[in-house]
Amino acid sequence: MDMTDHVEATIEETKPATASHGGISIRIIGAITVVVAILLAFFAFTLAGQVADAEATAKEYEARYIACSAAIDDLEDASDYLTSQARLFVVTGDPENMDAYFEELYTTDRRGNAVNLLRTSFSDDLQVAADLLQQALDASDALAEKEFTAMRLAASYYGVKDVPNTVTKSDRIEGEQDMTPDQKIEAARDIMLGSEYDQAKRVIRANVEASSNALLDELNAELERNDALIDSLLFELRIAVALLLCVVMVLVLVLLMYVLKPLNHYIKRIEKNEPLEADGSYELRYLATAYNTMYEDNSRRIKQLREFAERDPLTGIANRSGYDSFLATHTRNIALLLIDIDNFKEFNKVYGRDTGNAVMVKLANALSTAFRSTDFPCRIESDLFAVIMTDMSENLHDAVSNKIGLVNTMLADDSDDLPLITLSVGAAFSTEGMTDRDIYAAAETALAHAVENGRNCIAFYGERNATVAD
Repeated sequence: MDMTDHVEATIEETKPATASHGGISIRIIGAITVVVAILLAFFAFTLAGQVADAEATAKEYEARYIACSAAIDDLEDASDYLTSQARLFVVTGDPENMDAYFEELYTTDRRGNAVNLLRTSFSDDLQVAADLLQQALDASDALAEKEFTAMRLAASYYGVKDVPNTVTKSDRIEGEQDMTPDQKIEAARDIMLGSEYDQAKRVIRANVEASSNALLDELNAELERNDALIDSLLFELRIAVALLLCVVMVLVLVLLMYVLKPLNHYIKRIEKNEPLEADGSYELRYLATAYNTMYEDNSRRIKQLREFAERDPLTGIANRSGYDSFLATHTRNIALLLIDIDNFKEFNKVYGRDTGNAVMVKLANALSTAFRSTDFPCRIESDLFAVIMTDMSENLHDAVSNKIGLVNTMLADDSDDLPLITLSVGAAFSTEGMTDRDIYAAAETALAHAVENGRNCIAFYGERNATVAD
């Protein structure tokens, strides 16, 4: 049976009787408050969604206003552009001005697009701005008839042949058939630069301005209605949130008295490694009883398991499992030393296993004594030891050598009548990006180099190869 099975069996065997614990049930109170809170939260979320929709509508109105306002400006700009191109053609006779005029009039058609945008941007009962802009368009179209006549007269004067039918079929002015070319160009200029033309332009501008003002009034009316709706929804939302807050406060008070306060006591006793005093809600009393039943047994078993898992029973220092655990979380700024007892198999054959064990204990004690308390000596295989030195950098070769020298001095003490042993040591320093496997492989390479160079020495792993220092 593993540890999990044992714990589950212990819990099953020590379950206290349900009726013997007393206290209110947090599950029942929690279920009631959760149901109420869910209903209130649903109501609040619904209201919040409606508020968000209303705010989105307001933003949509504002976006429409910006687009429509730009469209109104486009109509006036387009009207002015048509005027400028017609006037330029009358003055210069350049066909490109006529082409630009008709491209704007029929292809680009900013004036018509502006009216269509206003027609489709608001409901049918909010079309004042669109109607006014339509009047501006009608005035602009009427002015275009005058521009066609002026351009026809100018085309005749300048001898421009490729003239659109709209210009060719434009209205004739009185006495035109008897006019000389100079009189025709003069008549064209009178049309484009006369007071009647300017008055028509003023009418267009007045309608554009009136449309812009009407658009702003329509937007304000829509926003006022939308703001009234938002205010109403926010009032209901505040009520829902207040009720939800009350429910939460009740739940918090219950949790504080029957859960958090007892839990705080439990935590303090657990921190002091003491059994719990049953208090609070039914569930916590039940938990305390079960915990107290398991407390002593589990603590003892966990301690035994840890000792067994991470300690070498012969030497008392960490074993391979302890080494793996330590190195898994310490791979930066360390030096890893792999320490091999030279010719240990032959040593055991000559002196016997008991003497070999005694030598390994002596080595473990020497490692624990020579190295710092922050370093981590361990036995990872039969006669292979390791030391993880923390807070190390690659320029501390001498520090490693000095520590190994101190270990060798302790091993040379023959007052215990144990035979002398020598050590081969491979050392590697961690670098950026190294994993625990990488640094172990580097130290293993250095150890192999030490063995190849006659044993009883230290080999340091470098970027290209290992260098040996006795």
